[in-house]
Amino acid sequence: MLQALKNRYGGVFVPGKELPAGRDEFRDAMAAALAAWSREGLKLAWLEIPARRGELLPDALDLGFKLHHGRDETLMLVRRLVDGAYIPDACTHSIGAGGLVLSEDRQILVVLEKRDRIDRPEHLKLPGGMLERGEHLADGAIREVFEETGIRTEFRGLVGMRHHHRGQFGASNIYAVCRLSPLNFDIHLDGDELEKALWMPVDEYLAREATSPFNRRVVQAALATAPLPDETLEAYMDAPDSYEVFMADATAGMSTHEQER
Repeated sequence: MLQALKNRYGGVFVPGKELPAGRDEFRDAMAAALAAWSREGLKLAWLEIPARRGELLPDALDLGFKLHHGRDETLMLVRRLVDGAYIPDACTHSIGAGGLVLSEDRQILVVLEKRDRIDRPEHLKLPGGMLERGEHLADGAIREVFEETGIRTEFRGLVGMRHHHRGQFGASNIYAVCRLSPLNFDIHLDGDELEKALWMPVDEYLAREATSPFNRRVVQAALATAPLPDETLEAYMDAPDSYEVFMADATAGMSTHEQER
């Protein structure tokens, strides 16, 4: 029997390192395992195939597996063992973070991307980009601002989010805008991505016709309200650095007596 790991959702996972060396061995062992898992009442079988073991893919497809997703060195396949069993979709979203960097004297940091320098030379936007795998929103916004402009910042909170369904490869996209405070002011431009970066009076930025509706609205929100702070919850998940939670102040609007109860 193939070595496999069961999960709490009624599924079973076969790691790529546990696969037999030959195609015939693989086909026979997998067929026997699928029959046993079906008798056991399991719902899904997940199969990891290393990219360098691609010769096993036709046999896996013949056994009823379907491609689910791929990474740098592996392909993940899945097969229903029970009709109608729910198969979670592969990653449906990409996630990005932008930095709304606002100084105490109401100067906002904005950038012009190289791709806009000809067709949209007035399209100044907030610095930002895509998160790296395992990266928090706050860390991603701080990193992107520094990489693009050389401005170091401190995280203040989450201002707003945008969600759309026009991302690459059919994925949707979530973009979070974080309020950041600058720790320095001398710009060092990333010449690969940006045409220019500059400090601008925030009122001037809001008044510009070329400012996008989303950027205008998120800046207005940042000026009008306090951002949602990052909060650590007691006895939540394994470690505080493994998650982010953004919540409004739970004591806002409460009387002193209510806060002390």
